[in-house]
Amino acid sequence: MRYAVVECPVCGGYLAIDSKVGYRKCPYCSYVNKIEVSRVVKTFKSPKEASELVRLLNSSNDSFKPLSSNDS
Repeated sequence: MRYAVVECPVCGGYLAIDSKVGYRKCPYCSYVNKIEVSRVVKTFKSPKEASELVRLLNSSNDSFKPLSSNDS
């Protein structure tokens, strides 16, 4: 499987990482998540499937609140 959905250990947000790259900066807290040390939730063959799960997990995670432009 090429795309891994991982949970950021710093902010609790979910993001997809391309396993060929191996890391990705969290779009919420800027922590650099490495696939080999992050908690992998699920893996997928397509980026679209991974992205859909990321959206679902981030919208249903009560402990994680991504920053939005509406927050003051």
